[in-house]
Amino acid sequence: MTTTSRPTARAARKVSRRSDPDRLSTGAGLAWTTTGLSGAVNYLFLGMWVFYGTDVLGLNPAVLGTLALVSKLLEAVVVVISGWLVDRTPETRWGKARPYELAIVGVWVATYALFSTPDFNDVGKTVWLFVWLVMANVVFTSLLGANDYLYLARAFNSRVLVAKVSTRTGFFTTVGVVVFNVALPVFLAQAGTSAPAWSMLALYLAIPLALIGLGRFLFFKERYQTEAEDAPKVTFRDIREVLTTNHYIWIIAGISFVSSLAGGTGIAVYYFKYVVGDISLMSFTGLIPVLILPSMLFFPRLMKKFKVSTIITTGAIAGVLAGALMIVANGNLILILISSALSGLGILPITFLTQLLVIDNASYNQWSGRRRLESTMGAITTFFVRLGAGAGGAATGWVLGVVGYDGTAETQSPSAVTGIVLLAGAFPAVLWIGVVLVMRPYRKFEQMLPTITQSLAVITADDPKVDTVKPESVPGTVRTSTDEHSADK
Repeated sequence: MTTTSRPTARAARKVSRRSDPDRLSTGAGLAWTTTGLSGAVNYLFLGMWVFYGTDVLGLNPAVLGTLALVSKLLEAVVVVISGWLVDRTPETRWGKARPYELAIVGVWVATYALFSTPDFNDVGKTVWLFVWLVMANVVFTSLLGANDYLYLARAFNSRVLVAKVSTRTGFFTTVGVVVFNVALPVFLAQAGTSAPAWSMLALYLAIPLALIGLGRFLFFKERYQTEAEDAPKVTFRDIREVLTTNHYIWIIAGISFVSSLAGGTGIAVYYFKYVVGDISLMSFTGLIPVLILPSMLFFPRLMKKFKVSTIITTGAIAGVLAGALMIVANGNLILILISSALSGLGILPITFLTQLLVIDNASYNQWSGRRRLESTMGAITTFFVRLGAGAGGAATGWVLGVVGYDGTAETQSPSAVTGIVLLAGAFPAVLWIGVVLVMRPYRKFEQMLPTITQSLAVITADDPKVDTVKPESVPGTVRTSTDEHSADK
C-alpha cells in the first residue's frame, strides 16, 4: 500500500505543478533568456574594443579612453530617450515592445563592423571605431534594453511569473556568461594581433548569437494588452507627470544606484594587494557569485510569504554585515569570503526584482489615472545603474587621492591603508543602511498594491482587450467574483 501511495502522491504533485497558473517551464525560461544572453556576450566581447584599437590597430590609448567616456555619457542620455520612444510606439501587428527585439541584429552587425576596421590612417580608424561603437552601444543596445519592461509586462501578467522569469533568465544568462568568459581568452589568443583574424572572430560570434538573440521575438507574443489600443500617444507632459508624482519609482532608482555603486568601486584589488598582501587570492572571491547564484531561484517562493521590500531589506542588512566584516577582517581570507557572499546576497534581490518593482509602479500609474510608462521608468532605473557604476570608480579615485595613496610605492602609508579599508567596508555598509531606510516608506506602496490590482481588474473588466496583473498573484488580495471574471478573460 505504501508503494502505491508514493507514486500516486508524486503524480498528484506533478499534476499540481503542471496546472499551476504561475508555472514557468524550463523551455520557456531558456527561450526568454536568449536575447539577454546574446546581449551579455556582446557586452563582454565589445569590451575588448580598446584593446583591439591599441594592440591590433596601433591607435593612441588616451584618445580611445576619451572616446569610451564620451560613448558612456551618450549612452546614459540615449537610454532615457529610448524608453520614451518605446512608450510612444503605436501598436503594430507584432505588438508595441516586441519589434524592438530586432535591435539585437543591429547590435551584432555594428559589432562586426567595429572589429572589421578598414585599413585607413589613424584618424580614419579612430572615427570608424567610434561610429560603430555608438551604433552598437548607444543606439541598438539602448533600444533593445528599453523595451524589456514593457515586453515583460505584456508577455506575463502575474507577479510571481515575472519574478520567475527575471530570476531564472538571470541564472541561465550568468551560466552562459561564465562559459563564454572561459572561452574568450582562448579566442583572443588565437586571434592575436591580426586584424583579419579579429574580423573573422567577430563574424563567427555575430551570426549565431544574432540568431539566438531573436529567440524572444520568435517565441513570445504580447499576449496581454496593458492599455487600450486607441490610447493617445505618450507625451512629455505624461512623462513629467509620472516622474513628479510617483515618488516610489525614485526609491527604486535610488536602490538601483546604491547597488551599482556599492559593487562598482573596484577597491577589491587594492584591498588584496595592500591589506591581504596577495592579489592572486582575490580569485577565490570570483567563485562566490557562482555559489550564491542558485539562491535567486528561491525568490518567487519567498514572494509568496514575504513582501518584496522585506526581501530587499534583508539583503541590505546582509550588505551592512558584509561591510562590517571587511572593516574587522584585517586580511583574514575566511572573513573576506563570508563578506563577499553577504555582499552578493545584498545585491541579488535588487538586481533581479527591479523589473517586477517597475511593473508594479506602472500599475500604480494606471490606477492613479496616469500613463503606465513601463519603458520610461525602466530607462530611469537603468540610467541610475550606469550612473552608480561610474560613480563607484570615481569615488575610489577621489578617496585614494585624499588619503595620499601612491601607486608607485611598494607599501602604502597607514592613512592610505585605512582609506582602502573604509572604502571596502564602511562605504558600502553606509550605502546599504540607506537602502534599509528608504525601503520603509516603500512598504506603504506595497500595502496599497492589493487595492490597486483589484481596482484595475474592476476598471478593465469591461474591456476584453485590456489585461492587468492578475489580482490573485498579489499577496494580501481578496479574491472576488470580479477578479475571477478578470482572470478568465
